[in-house]
Amino acid sequence: IDTLTSMSADGVSEITAQFAANADINQSIQDLRDAVAKAVPDLPADASTPQVLKINFNDKPIIVASIAGDLPPTEFSALGKTLSDELTSITGVSKVDVAGVPDREVDVIVRKEALAQYGLSLAQVIGAIGAANAALPAGSISMNGVNYDVNFKGGITDPSQIEDVAIGEKSGAPIYLRDVAQISDGLAPATTYSRLSVAGKPSEQAIALTVYRQSGASIGGTADAVRAKLESLKDTTLKGLTVFIPPSTDQGAQITKQLGDLTHTGLVTVALVILVLLVTIGWREALVAALSIPISFLISFLALYLTGNTLNFISLFALILAVGILVDSGIVVTEAIDARMKPYGGVLPAAYAALRDYAWPLIAGTMATVAVFAPLFFIRGIVGKFIAGIPYTLIFVLLASIFVALGIVPLVAILLTQGEEPGRFKAMREAYTERITVWYKRTLRALLESRRTQRWFLGTLGTLFVLSFFLPLSGLVQTVFFPQGDEDFVFININKPIGTTLAETDLTAREVEEILYADPDIASFQTTVGQSSALAGGGSLGNGGSSSSNLANITVNLPVPRAKTSTEIANDLEKRLAVVTDANIQVLQVSQGPSSGAP
Repeated sequence: IDTLTSMSADGVSEITAQFAANADINQSIQDLRDAVAKAVPDLPADASTPQVLKINFNDKPIIVASIAGDLPPTEFSALGKTLSDELTSITGVSKVDVAGVPDREVDVIVRKEALAQYGLSLAQVIGAIGAANAALPAGSISMNGVNYDVNFKGGITDPSQIEDVAIGEKSGAPIYLRDVAQISDGLAPATTYSRLSVAGKPSEQAIALTVYRQSGASIGGTADAVRAKLESLKDTTLKGLTVFIPPSTDQGAQITKQLGDLTHTGLVTVALVILVLLVTIGWREALVAALSIPISFLISFLALYLTGNTLNFISLFALILAVGILVDSGIVVTEAIDARMKPYGGVLPAAYAALRDYAWPLIAGTMATVAVFAPLFFIRGIVGKFIAGIPYTLIFVLLASIFVALGIVPLVAILLTQGEEPGRFKAMREAYTERITVWYKRTLRALLESRRTQRWFLGTLGTLFVLSFFLPLSGLVQTVFFPQGDEDFVFININKPIGTTLAETDLTAREVEEILYADPDIASFQTTVGQSSALAGGGSLGNGGSSSSNLANITVNLPVPRAKTSTEIANDLEKRLAVVTDANIQVLQVSQGPSSGAP
Protein backbone atom coordinates (compact mmCIF):
# COMPACT_ATOMS: atom_id res chain seq x y z
CA ILE A 1 0.00 0.00 0.00
CA ASP A 2 1.33 3.39 -1.01
CA THR A 3 -1.31 5.75 0.43
CA LEU A 4 -4.38 5.45 2.66
CA THR A 5 -7.11 8.10 2.78
CA SER A 6 -10.49 8.02 4.50
CA MET A 7 -13.77 9.94 4.47
CA SER A 8 -16.69 9.61 6.87
CA ALA A 9 -20.27 10.83 6.95
CA ASP A 10 -23.40 9.92 8.88
CA GLY A 11 -23.66 6.14 8.85
CA VAL A 12 -20.86 5.46 6.39
CA SER A 13 -17.06 5.48 6.21
CA GLU A 14 -14.90 4.98 3.16
CA ILE A 15 -11.19 4.13 3.14
CA THR A 16 -9.25 4.38 -0.11
CA ALA A 17 -6.06 2.34 -0.44
CA GLN A 18 -3.68 3.25 -3.26
CA PHE A 19 -1.16 0.57 -4.15
CA ALA A 20 2.33 1.09 -5.50
CA ALA A 21 2.49 1.11 -9.29
CA ASN A 22 4.59 -2.08 -9.41
CA ALA A 23 2.32 -4.03 -7.03
CA ASP A 24 0.47 -7.20 -8.01
CA ILE A 25 -3.01 -5.69 -7.82
CA ASN A 26 -4.98 -8.93 -7.52
CA GLN A 27 -2.74 -10.28 -4.75
CA SER A 28 -2.70 -6.89 -2.99
CA ILE A 29 -6.51 -6.72 -3.00
CA GLN A 30 -6.71 -10.24 -1.59
CA ASP A 31 -4.24 -9.30 1.17
CA LEU A 32 -6.36 -6.22 1.87
CA ARG A 33 -9.52 -8.32 2.15
CA ASP A 34 -7.75 -10.62 4.62
CA ALA A 35 -6.65 -7.63 6.72
CA VAL A 36 -10.19 -6.17 6.73
CA ALA A 37 -11.61 -9.55 7.79
CA LYS A 38 -9.29 -9.56 10.80
CA ALA A 39 -10.66 -6.14 11.85
CA VAL A 40 -14.34 -7.17 11.67
CA PRO A 41 -14.51 -8.46 15.32
CA ASP A 42 -13.41 -5.02 16.56
CA LEU A 43 -16.25 -3.18 14.77
CA PRO A 44 -19.44 -2.08 16.59
CA ALA A 45 -22.15 -4.73 16.81
CA ASP A 46 -24.57 -2.77 14.61
CA ALA A 47 -22.00 -2.15 11.85
CA SER A 48 -22.50 -3.95 8.53
CA THR A 49 -19.81 -6.21 7.10
CA PRO A 50 -17.15 -4.08 5.31
CA GLN A 51 -16.91 -4.42 1.55
CA VAL A 52 -13.61 -4.29 -0.33
CA LEU A 53 -14.19 -3.04 -3.86
CA LYS A 54 -11.68 -2.57 -6.66
CA ILE A 55 -11.91 0.92 -8.15
CA ASN A 56 -11.39 0.95 -11.90
CA PHE A 57 -10.72 4.46 -13.19
CA ASN A 58 -11.77 3.26 -16.63
CA ASP A 59 -15.19 2.42 -15.22
CA LYS A 60 -16.78 5.57 -16.54
CA PRO A 61 -19.77 5.58 -18.87
CA ILE A 62 -19.10 5.39 -22.58
CA ILE A 63 -22.55 6.73 -23.45
CA VAL A 64 -25.17 8.68 -21.51
CA ALA A 65 -28.43 8.56 -23.48
CA SER A 66 -31.82 10.06 -22.68
CA ILE A 67 -35.19 8.70 -23.85
CA ALA A 68 -37.88 11.34 -23.49
CA GLY A 69 -41.62 11.15 -24.12
CA ASP A 70 -45.10 11.37 -22.66
CA LEU A 71 -45.69 7.89 -21.27
CA PRO A 72 -47.40 6.64 -18.10
CA PRO A 73 -44.97 5.75 -15.31
CA THR A 74 -45.71 2.01 -15.58
CA GLU A 75 -44.90 2.00 -19.31
CA PHE A 76 -41.76 4.07 -18.71
CA SER A 77 -40.63 1.61 -16.06
CA ALA A 78 -41.20 -1.37 -18.39
CA LEU A 79 -39.40 0.51 -21.19
CA GLY A 80 -36.38 1.10 -18.95
CA LYS A 81 -36.16 -2.61 -18.15
CA THR A 82 -36.49 -3.54 -21.83
CA LEU A 83 -33.79 -1.10 -22.95
CA SER A 84 -31.48 -2.21 -20.16
CA ASP A 85 -31.82 -5.84 -21.27
CA GLU A 86 -31.33 -4.95 -24.94
CA LEU A 87 -28.17 -2.92 -24.34
CA THR A 88 -26.66 -5.31 -21.79
CA SER A 89 -26.83 -8.09 -24.39
CA ILE A 90 -24.40 -6.15 -26.63
CA THR A 91 -20.88 -7.56 -26.69
CA GLY A 92 -18.59 -5.29 -24.67
CA VAL A 93 -21.29 -3.77 -22.44
CA SER A 94 -20.83 -4.59 -18.74
CA LYS A 95 -23.88 -2.87 -17.27
CA VAL A 96 -26.55 -0.27 -17.95
CA ASP A 97 -27.79 2.00 -15.18
CA VAL A 98 -31.35 3.24 -15.64
CA ALA A 99 -32.42 6.41 -13.86
CA GLY A 100 -35.61 8.41 -13.93
CA VAL A 101 -38.17 5.64 -13.50
CA PRO A 102 -39.20 3.72 -10.38
CA ASP A 103 -38.73 -0.02 -10.19
CA ARG A 104 -41.66 -2.31 -10.73
CA GLU A 105 -43.14 -3.50 -7.44
CA VAL A 106 -45.87 -5.98 -6.54
CA ASP A 107 -47.76 -5.29 -3.30
CA VAL A 108 -49.16 -8.27 -1.40
CA ILE A 109 -51.79 -7.12 1.11
CA VAL A 110 -52.51 -10.04 3.45
CA ARG A 111 -55.94 -10.30 5.12
CA LYS A 112 -55.47 -11.08 8.80
CA GLU A 113 -58.82 -12.85 9.15
CA ALA A 114 -58.02 -15.10 6.19
CA LEU A 115 -54.73 -16.15 7.77
CA ALA A 116 -56.54 -17.01 10.98
CA GLN A 117 -59.19 -18.96 9.04
CA TYR A 118 -56.56 -21.19 7.40
CA GLY A 119 -54.28 -21.32 10.42
CA LEU A 120 -51.34 -19.71 8.62
CA SER A 121 -48.77 -17.14 9.69
CA LEU A 122 -47.29 -14.18 7.84
CA ALA A 123 -43.86 -15.90 7.95
CA GLN A 124 -45.30 -18.84 5.99
CA VAL A 125 -46.61 -16.47 3.32
CA ILE A 126 -43.23 -14.74 2.97
CA GLY A 127 -41.40 -18.08 2.89
CA ALA A 128 -43.69 -19.49 0.22
CA ILE A 129 -43.22 -16.47 -2.07
CA GLY A 130 -39.45 -16.64 -1.61
CA ALA A 131 -39.35 -20.36 -2.31
CA ALA A 132 -41.43 -19.95 -5.48
CA ASN A 133 -38.84 -17.50 -6.81
CA ALA A 134 -35.77 -19.63 -5.95
CA ALA A 135 -33.78 -22.30 -7.76
CA LEU A 136 -33.74 -25.53 -5.71
CA PRO A 137 -32.06 -28.91 -6.18
CA ALA A 138 -34.55 -31.55 -7.30
CA GLY A 139 -32.33 -34.67 -7.36
CA SER A 140 -30.20 -36.31 -10.01
CA ILE A 141 -30.42 -38.46 -13.11
CA SER A 142 -28.02 -41.35 -13.73
CA MET A 143 -27.10 -42.00 -17.35
CA ASN A 144 -24.32 -44.31 -18.55
CA GLY A 145 -22.80 -44.40 -15.09
CA VAL A 146 -22.68 -40.60 -14.80
CA ASN A 147 -24.83 -38.65 -12.31
CA TYR A 148 -26.30 -35.34 -13.49
CA ASP A 149 -27.71 -32.92 -10.92
CA VAL A 150 -31.19 -31.64 -11.63
CA ASN A 151 -32.32 -28.25 -10.29
CA PHE A 152 -35.80 -26.84 -10.08
CA LYS A 153 -35.55 -23.45 -11.80
CA GLY A 154 -37.80 -21.00 -9.99
CA GLY A 155 -38.30 -17.40 -10.96
CA ILE A 156 -41.50 -15.44 -11.13
CA THR A 157 -41.46 -13.34 -14.29
CA ASP A 158 -45.14 -12.30 -14.41
CA PRO A 159 -46.78 -10.68 -11.36
CA SER A 160 -49.97 -12.62 -12.13
CA GLN A 161 -48.06 -15.79 -11.24
CA ILE A 162 -47.73 -14.63 -7.63
CA GLU A 163 -51.40 -15.15 -6.85
CA ASP A 164 -51.04 -18.82 -7.86
CA VAL A 165 -48.27 -19.50 -5.33
CA ALA A 166 -49.29 -22.31 -2.95
CA ILE A 167 -48.67 -21.32 0.67
CA GLY A 168 -50.14 -24.38 2.40
CA GLU A 169 -52.94 -26.91 2.30
CA LYS A 170 -56.16 -27.67 4.14
CA SER A 171 -57.99 -30.98 3.98
CA GLY A 172 -55.70 -32.02 1.11
CA ALA A 173 -56.56 -28.96 -0.99
CA PRO A 174 -53.86 -26.35 -1.73
CA ILE A 175 -54.21 -22.87 -0.30
CA TYR A 176 -53.13 -20.20 -2.77
CA LEU A 177 -51.87 -16.73 -2.04
CA ARG A 178 -54.97 -15.24 -3.69
CA ASP A 179 -57.07 -16.92 -1.00
CA VAL A 180 -55.50 -14.89 1.80
CA ALA A 181 -54.18 -11.72 0.12
CA GLN A 182 -54.84 -9.08 -2.46
CA ILE A 183 -52.08 -8.68 -5.06
CA SER A 184 -51.56 -5.38 -6.88
CA ASP A 185 -49.00 -4.75 -9.62
CA GLY A 186 -47.54 -1.26 -9.32
CA LEU A 187 -44.38 0.77 -8.91
CA ALA A 188 -42.00 1.23 -6.03
CA PRO A 189 -41.54 4.73 -4.60
CA ALA A 190 -39.39 6.81 -6.95
CA THR A 191 -35.69 6.97 -6.07
CA THR A 192 -34.63 9.03 -9.11
CA TYR A 193 -36.12 11.53 -11.54
CA SER A 194 -34.71 12.22 -14.99
CA ARG A 195 -35.47 15.02 -17.45
CA LEU A 196 -34.20 16.27 -20.82
CA SER A 197 -34.12 19.79 -22.25
CA VAL A 198 -32.97 20.58 -25.80
CA ALA A 199 -32.42 24.05 -27.29
CA GLY A 200 -33.80 25.88 -24.26
CA LYS A 201 -37.16 24.09 -24.28
CA PRO A 202 -38.77 23.14 -20.94
CA SER A 203 -37.43 19.83 -19.67
CA GLU A 204 -39.60 16.75 -20.12
CA GLN A 205 -39.74 13.39 -18.38
CA ALA A 206 -37.01 11.03 -19.57
CA ILE A 207 -35.12 7.83 -18.91
CA ALA A 208 -31.37 8.26 -18.44
CA LEU A 209 -29.35 5.29 -19.70
CA THR A 210 -25.75 5.19 -18.50
CA VAL A 211 -23.83 2.53 -20.41
CA TYR A 212 -20.54 1.06 -19.16
CA ARG A 213 -18.13 -1.15 -21.07
CA GLN A 214 -16.44 -4.36 -20.04
CA SER A 215 -12.78 -4.22 -19.07
CA GLY A 216 -10.63 -4.54 -22.19
CA ALA A 217 -13.50 -3.91 -24.61
CA SER A 218 -13.06 -1.32 -27.33
CA ILE A 219 -14.66 1.98 -26.37
CA GLY A 220 -15.31 3.00 -29.98
CA GLY A 221 -16.65 -0.40 -31.07
CA THR A 222 -18.91 -0.80 -28.05
CA ALA A 223 -20.25 2.75 -28.31
CA ASP A 224 -20.97 2.25 -32.03
CA ALA A 225 -22.88 -0.95 -31.23
CA VAL A 226 -24.95 0.82 -28.55
CA ARG A 227 -25.79 3.66 -30.94
CA ALA A 228 -26.74 1.19 -33.68
CA LYS A 229 -29.00 -0.74 -31.30
CA LEU A 230 -30.84 2.40 -30.16
CA GLU A 231 -31.18 3.50 -33.80
CA SER A 232 -32.70 0.12 -34.74
CA LEU A 233 -35.23 0.41 -31.89
CA LYS A 234 -36.57 3.77 -33.10
CA ASP A 235 -39.01 2.04 -35.44
CA THR A 236 -40.27 -0.40 -32.82
CA THR A 237 -39.77 -0.05 -29.08
CA LEU A 238 -38.83 3.65 -29.19
CA LYS A 239 -41.30 4.76 -31.86
CA GLY A 240 -42.69 8.21 -31.08
CA LEU A 241 -40.07 8.91 -28.38
CA THR A 242 -37.10 11.28 -28.41
CA VAL A 243 -33.75 9.48 -28.38
CA PHE A 244 -30.96 11.89 -27.44
CA ILE A 245 -27.27 10.93 -27.33
CA PRO A 246 -25.17 14.08 -26.98
CA PRO A 247 -21.78 13.74 -28.74
CA SER A 248 -20.19 15.34 -25.68
CA THR A 249 -20.96 12.28 -23.50
CA ASP A 250 -20.49 9.71 -26.27
CA GLN A 251 -16.97 8.48 -25.54
CA GLY A 252 -16.86 6.51 -28.79
CA ALA A 253 -17.50 9.66 -30.84
CA GLN A 254 -15.08 11.65 -28.69
CA ILE A 255 -12.24 9.15 -29.11
CA THR A 256 -12.85 8.86 -32.85
CA LYS A 257 -12.74 12.65 -33.13
CA GLN A 258 -9.59 12.98 -31.01
CA LEU A 259 -7.75 10.22 -32.86
CA GLY A 260 -8.84 11.80 -36.15
CA ASP A 261 -7.59 15.22 -35.06
CA LEU A 262 -4.28 13.75 -33.93
CA THR A 263 -3.87 11.79 -37.17
CA HIS A 264 -4.74 14.90 -39.20
CA THR A 265 -2.12 16.87 -37.26
CA GLY A 266 0.45 14.19 -38.01
CA LEU A 267 -0.34 14.26 -41.74
CA VAL A 268 -0.17 18.06 -41.81
CA THR A 269 3.19 17.88 -40.03
CA VAL A 270 4.56 15.47 -42.62
CA ALA A 271 3.20 17.64 -45.45
CA LEU A 272 4.85 20.77 -44.02
CA VAL A 273 8.16 18.94 -43.61
CA ILE A 274 8.03 17.84 -47.25
CA LEU A 275 7.13 21.39 -48.36
CA VAL A 276 10.08 22.85 -46.47
CA LEU A 277 12.39 20.25 -47.99
CA LEU A 278 11.00 21.01 -51.44
CA VAL A 279 11.81 24.70 -51.10
CA THR A 280 15.24 24.23 -49.51
CA ILE A 281 16.81 21.19 -51.22
CA GLY A 282 14.75 20.54 -54.38
CA TRP A 283 11.95 18.14 -55.26
CA ARG A 284 14.11 15.07 -55.94
CA GLU A 285 16.07 15.48 -52.73
CA ALA A 286 12.87 16.31 -50.84
CA LEU A 287 11.27 13.10 -52.10
CA VAL A 288 14.31 11.05 -51.09
CA ALA A 289 14.43 12.56 -47.58
CA ALA A 290 10.66 12.36 -47.14
CA LEU A 291 10.66 8.63 -47.90
CA SER A 292 12.50 8.13 -44.63
CA ILE A 293 9.33 9.13 -42.73
CA PRO A 294 6.96 6.29 -43.73
CA ILE A 295 9.77 3.70 -43.80
CA SER A 296 10.91 4.68 -40.30
CA PHE A 297 7.31 4.61 -39.08
CA LEU A 298 6.82 1.14 -40.57
CA ILE A 299 9.89 -0.22 -38.80
CA SER A 300 8.90 1.44 -35.50
CA PHE A 301 5.33 0.04 -35.75
CA LEU A 302 6.81 -3.44 -36.07
CA ALA A 303 9.01 -2.82 -33.02
CA LEU A 304 6.01 -1.53 -31.03
CA TYR A 305 4.05 -4.66 -31.94
CA LEU A 306 6.88 -6.98 -30.93
CA THR A 307 7.27 -5.23 -27.55
CA GLY A 308 3.54 -5.35 -26.77
CA ASN A 309 2.90 -1.61 -27.18
CA THR A 310 -0.09 -0.09 -28.93
CA LEU A 311 -0.93 2.97 -30.96
CA ASN A 312 -2.69 5.37 -28.61
CA PHE A 313 -2.76 9.08 -27.84
CA ILE A 314 0.66 9.00 -26.21
CA SER A 315 2.40 7.04 -28.98
CA LEU A 316 0.74 9.14 -31.70
CA PHE A 317 1.93 12.30 -29.96
CA ALA A 318 5.45 10.83 -29.79
CA LEU A 319 5.31 10.04 -33.53
CA ILE A 320 4.43 13.65 -34.32
CA LEU A 321 7.30 14.79 -32.08
CA ALA A 322 9.65 12.38 -33.87
CA VAL A 323 8.85 13.53 -37.42
CA GLY A 324 11.09 16.58 -37.25
CA ILE A 325 13.89 14.58 -35.64
CA LEU A 326 13.89 11.48 -37.83
CA VAL A 327 14.01 13.41 -41.11
CA ASP A 328 17.23 15.21 -40.09
CA SER A 329 19.50 12.25 -40.84
CA GLY A 330 17.86 11.70 -44.21
CA ILE A 331 18.29 15.37 -45.12
CA VAL A 332 21.97 15.34 -44.16
CA VAL A 333 22.70 12.24 -46.24
CA THR A 334 20.65 13.47 -49.22
CA GLU A 335 22.26 16.92 -49.25
CA ALA A 336 25.73 15.43 -48.72
CA ILE A 337 25.28 13.20 -51.77
CA ASP A 338 24.01 16.16 -53.82
CA ALA A 339 26.93 18.38 -52.78
CA ARG A 340 29.51 15.72 -53.75
CA MET A 341 28.14 14.78 -57.16
CA LYS A 342 30.18 17.38 -59.07
CA PRO A 343 33.51 16.93 -57.26
CA TYR A 344 33.29 13.12 -57.41
CA GLY A 345 31.91 12.90 -60.94
CA GLY A 346 28.80 10.83 -60.30
CA VAL A 347 26.09 9.87 -57.87
CA LEU A 348 27.61 6.51 -56.82
CA PRO A 349 31.03 7.89 -55.75
CA ALA A 350 29.21 10.81 -54.13
CA ALA A 351 27.10 8.38 -52.06
CA TYR A 352 30.21 6.46 -50.93
CA ALA A 353 31.91 9.71 -49.92
CA ALA A 354 28.84 11.02 -48.09
CA LEU A 355 28.51 7.83 -46.03
CA ARG A 356 32.22 7.82 -45.26
CA ASP A 357 32.12 11.42 -44.02
CA TYR A 358 28.78 11.46 -42.18
CA ALA A 359 27.97 7.93 -41.00
CA TRP A 360 29.62 8.11 -37.57
CA PRO A 361 28.61 11.73 -36.82
CA LEU A 362 24.98 10.82 -37.61
CA ILE A 363 25.14 7.66 -35.51
CA ALA A 364 26.66 9.63 -32.61
CA GLY A 365 24.00 12.36 -32.89
CA THR A 366 21.15 9.84 -32.99
CA MET A 367 22.52 7.90 -30.03
CA ALA A 368 22.86 11.15 -28.07
CA THR A 369 19.18 11.89 -28.73
CA VAL A 370 18.25 8.34 -27.70
CA ALA A 371 20.20 8.87 -24.48
CA VAL A 372 18.07 11.95 -23.76
CA PHE A 373 14.81 9.96 -23.85
CA ALA A 374 16.09 6.70 -22.32
CA PRO A 375 15.83 7.97 -18.68
CA LEU A 376 12.04 8.20 -19.14
CA PHE A 377 12.02 4.41 -18.76
CA PHE A 378 13.16 4.79 -15.14
CA ILE A 379 10.37 7.11 -13.98
CA ARG A 380 8.44 5.18 -11.35
CA GLY A 381 4.85 5.20 -10.23
CA ILE A 382 1.68 5.85 -12.17
CA VAL A 383 3.28 8.64 -14.21
CA GLY A 384 6.03 6.30 -15.39
CA LYS A 385 3.44 3.77 -16.54
CA PHE A 386 1.45 6.49 -18.26
CA ILE A 387 4.30 8.00 -20.33
CA ALA A 388 6.10 4.73 -21.06
CA GLY A 389 4.87 4.92 -24.65
CA ILE A 390 6.88 8.09 -25.32
CA PRO A 391 10.41 6.67 -24.90
CA TYR A 392 9.44 3.41 -26.60
CA THR A 393 8.06 5.20 -29.66
CA LEU A 394 10.77 7.87 -29.94
CA ILE A 395 13.67 5.46 -29.48
CA PHE A 396 12.27 2.99 -32.01
CA VAL A 397 11.68 5.78 -34.54
CA LEU A 398 15.17 7.26 -34.02
CA LEU A 399 16.90 3.90 -34.41
CA ALA A 400 14.82 3.19 -37.50
CA SER A 401 15.67 6.64 -38.92
CA ILE A 402 19.43 6.12 -38.68
CA PHE A 403 19.06 2.70 -40.34
CA VAL A 404 16.97 4.23 -43.13
CA ALA A 405 19.29 7.24 -43.54
CA LEU A 406 22.44 5.14 -43.89
CA GLY A 407 21.01 2.03 -45.55
CA ILE A 408 18.03 3.01 -47.69
CA VAL A 409 18.25 6.74 -48.46
CA PRO A 410 21.56 6.40 -50.40
CA LEU A 411 20.07 3.66 -52.57
CA VAL A 412 16.95 5.71 -53.32
CA ALA A 413 19.10 8.80 -53.98
CA ILE A 414 21.19 6.87 -56.49
CA LEU A 415 18.05 5.78 -58.35
CA LEU A 416 16.30 9.17 -58.38
CA THR A 417 19.21 11.53 -58.99
CA GLN A 418 20.94 9.70 -61.83
CA GLY A 419 20.85 11.77 -64.97
CA GLU A 420 19.44 14.84 -63.22
CA GLU A 421 19.95 18.02 -65.24
CA PRO A 422 20.50 21.34 -63.48
CA GLY A 423 17.30 23.36 -63.72
CA ARG A 424 16.33 26.98 -63.20
CA PHE A 425 14.83 26.27 -59.79
CA LYS A 426 17.96 24.49 -58.61
CA ALA A 427 20.20 27.30 -59.83
CA MET A 428 18.04 29.89 -58.08
CA ARG A 429 18.00 27.81 -54.88
CA GLU A 430 21.76 27.45 -54.92
CA ALA A 431 22.13 31.19 -55.45
CA TYR A 432 19.95 31.98 -52.41
CA THR A 433 21.77 29.34 -50.38
CA GLU A 434 25.09 30.96 -51.27
CA ARG A 435 23.83 34.41 -50.21
CA ILE A 436 22.59 33.06 -46.87
CA THR A 437 25.89 31.23 -46.33
CA VAL A 438 27.92 34.38 -47.00
CA TRP A 439 25.71 36.43 -44.64
CA TYR A 440 25.99 33.82 -41.91
CA LYS A 441 29.78 33.66 -42.21
CA ARG A 442 30.05 37.45 -42.07
CA THR A 443 27.77 37.70 -39.01
CA LEU A 444 29.52 34.90 -37.16
CA ARG A 445 32.96 36.34 -37.89
CA ALA A 446 31.90 39.77 -36.63
CA LEU A 447 30.50 38.20 -33.46
CA LEU A 448 33.64 36.17 -32.68
CA GLU A 449 36.31 38.74 -33.61
CA SER A 450 35.16 41.45 -31.17
CA ARG A 451 35.76 40.95 -27.43
CA ARG A 452 32.98 43.35 -26.60
CA THR A 453 30.51 41.52 -28.82
CA GLN A 454 31.57 38.19 -27.32
CA ARG A 455 30.96 39.45 -23.79
CA TRP A 456 27.59 40.86 -24.80
CA PHE A 457 26.59 37.60 -26.48
CA LEU A 458 27.71 35.40 -23.57
CA GLY A 459 26.06 37.75 -21.05
CA THR A 460 22.79 37.57 -22.94
CA LEU A 461 22.93 33.76 -23.00
CA GLY A 462 23.67 33.65 -19.25
CA THR A 463 20.80 36.03 -18.47
CA LEU A 464 18.35 34.01 -20.53
CA PHE A 465 19.58 30.81 -18.84
CA VAL A 466 18.91 32.21 -15.37
CA LEU A 467 15.58 33.69 -16.50
CA SER A 468 14.46 30.29 -17.82
CA PHE A 469 14.71 28.89 -14.27
CA PHE A 470 13.25 31.98 -12.61
CA LEU A 471 10.00 32.07 -14.60
CA PRO A 472 8.55 28.72 -13.38
CA LEU A 473 10.00 29.11 -9.86
CA SER A 474 8.43 32.56 -9.51
CA GLY A 475 5.03 31.30 -10.65
CA LEU A 476 4.91 33.55 -13.72
CA VAL A 477 4.89 30.40 -15.83
CA GLN A 478 2.47 28.07 -14.06
CA THR A 479 3.27 24.39 -13.66
CA VAL A 480 0.29 22.16 -14.41
CA PHE A 481 0.71 18.41 -14.78
CA PHE A 482 -2.51 17.81 -16.75
CA PRO A 483 -4.00 21.09 -17.99
CA GLN A 484 -7.77 21.27 -18.27
CA GLY A 485 -8.87 20.78 -21.86
CA ASP A 486 -11.73 22.52 -23.64
CA GLU A 487 -14.52 19.95 -23.30
CA ASP A 488 -17.90 19.90 -25.01
CA PHE A 489 -19.79 19.54 -21.73
CA VAL A 490 -19.70 20.39 -18.05
CA PHE A 491 -21.65 18.77 -15.25
CA ILE A 492 -23.36 20.26 -12.21
CA ASN A 493 -23.48 18.34 -8.96
CA ILE A 494 -26.16 19.39 -6.45
CA ASN A 495 -25.64 18.23 -2.87
CA LYS A 496 -28.25 19.01 -0.22
CA PRO A 497 -28.07 18.12 3.50
CA ILE A 498 -28.27 14.40 4.29
CA GLY A 499 -31.88 13.41 4.94
CA THR A 500 -33.36 15.78 2.36
CA THR A 501 -36.28 14.15 0.56
CA LEU A 502 -36.16 13.45 -3.16
CA ALA A 503 -38.99 15.95 -3.76
CA GLU A 504 -37.09 18.78 -2.05
CA THR A 505 -33.93 17.97 -4.02
CA ASP A 506 -36.00 17.98 -7.20
CA LEU A 507 -37.25 21.50 -6.42
CA THR A 508 -33.65 22.72 -6.14
CA ALA A 509 -32.74 20.98 -9.42
CA ARG A 510 -35.69 22.70 -11.14
CA GLU A 511 -34.50 26.04 -9.75
CA VAL A 512 -31.12 25.42 -11.38
CA GLU A 513 -32.84 24.39 -14.64
CA GLU A 514 -34.68 27.73 -14.78
CA ILE A 515 -31.31 29.49 -14.82
CA LEU A 516 -30.01 27.24 -17.60
CA TYR A 517 -32.95 27.62 -20.03
CA ALA A 518 -32.05 31.12 -21.25
CA ASP A 519 -28.27 30.58 -21.44
CA PRO A 520 -27.12 30.84 -25.09
CA ASP A 521 -23.92 28.94 -24.26
CA ILE A 522 -25.94 25.77 -23.51
CA ALA A 523 -27.21 23.47 -26.28
CA SER A 524 -29.03 20.97 -24.04
CA PHE A 525 -28.93 19.43 -20.61
CA GLN A 526 -29.87 16.15 -18.92
CA THR A 527 -31.02 16.20 -15.30
CA THR A 528 -30.95 13.27 -12.89
CA VAL A 529 -32.29 13.73 -9.36
CA GLY A 530 -31.24 11.13 -6.80
CA GLN A 531 -27.71 10.59 -8.14
CA SER A 532 -24.46 12.49 -8.52
CA SER A 533 -22.76 12.49 -11.91
CA ALA A 534 -21.24 9.19 -13.04
CA LEU A 535 -18.78 11.23 -15.13
CA ALA A 536 -16.99 12.31 -11.95
CA GLY A 537 -15.73 8.82 -11.05
CA GLY A 538 -16.66 6.44 -8.25
CA GLY A 539 -17.31 6.81 -4.55
CA SER A 540 -20.01 6.41 -1.95
CA LEU A 541 -19.81 9.78 -0.27
CA GLY A 542 -21.21 11.99 -2.97
CA ASN A 543 -18.67 11.53 -5.74
CA GLY A 544 -19.47 10.07 -9.13
CA GLY A 545 -22.60 8.00 -9.60
CA SER A 546 -23.59 7.85 -5.92
CA SER A 547 -27.29 7.37 -5.19
CA SER A 548 -29.06 9.34 -2.45
CA SER A 549 -32.20 11.43 -2.17
CA ASN A 550 -30.10 14.53 -1.35
CA LEU A 551 -28.09 14.40 -4.59
CA ALA A 552 -28.76 15.56 -8.15
CA ASN A 553 -26.69 16.19 -11.24
CA ILE A 554 -27.15 18.02 -14.53
CA THR A 555 -25.01 17.23 -17.58
CA VAL A 556 -24.78 20.46 -19.59
CA ASN A 557 -23.95 19.96 -23.28
CA LEU A 558 -22.24 22.90 -24.96
CA PRO A 559 -22.75 24.02 -28.58
CA VAL A 560 -20.11 23.25 -31.22
CA PRO A 561 -18.59 25.53 -32.38
CA ARG A 562 -18.72 28.16 -29.64
CA ALA A 563 -16.97 31.38 -28.70
CA LYS A 564 -16.17 30.48 -25.07
CA THR A 565 -14.15 27.61 -23.66
CA SER A 566 -15.73 25.09 -21.32
CA THR A 567 -13.69 26.55 -18.44
CA GLU A 568 -15.07 30.04 -19.08
CA ILE A 569 -18.62 28.70 -19.28
CA ALA A 570 -18.14 26.71 -16.07
CA ASN A 571 -16.88 29.81 -14.26
CA ASP A 572 -19.85 31.85 -15.54
CA LEU A 573 -22.29 29.16 -14.38
CA GLU A 574 -20.73 29.08 -10.92
CA LYS A 575 -21.36 32.82 -10.55
CA ARG A 576 -24.93 32.62 -11.85
CA LEU A 577 -25.83 29.60 -9.69
CA ALA A 578 -24.58 31.33 -6.55
CA VAL A 579 -28.17 32.58 -6.04
CA VAL A 580 -29.21 29.02 -5.16
CA THR A 581 -28.26 28.98 -1.49
CA ASP A 582 -30.06 25.92 -0.10
CA ALA A 583 -27.61 23.41 -1.63
CA ASN A 584 -23.92 22.94 -2.33
CA ILE A 585 -23.63 23.33 -6.09
CA GLN A 586 -20.46 22.45 -8.00
CA VAL A 587 -19.84 23.10 -11.70
CA LEU A 588 -17.22 20.56 -12.74
CA GLN A 589 -15.37 19.35 -15.80
CA VAL A 590 -14.02 15.91 -16.59
CA SER A 591 -10.63 15.60 -14.92
CA GLN A 592 -7.62 15.21 -17.22
CA GLY A 593 -5.03 12.53 -16.63
CA PRO A 594 -3.92 8.98 -17.26
CA SER A 595 -6.35 6.46 -18.61
CA SER A 596 -5.91 3.06 -20.14
CA GLY A 597 -7.68 0.54 -22.24
CA ALA A 598 -8.19 0.02 -25.94
CA PRO A 599 -9.71 3.04 -27.66
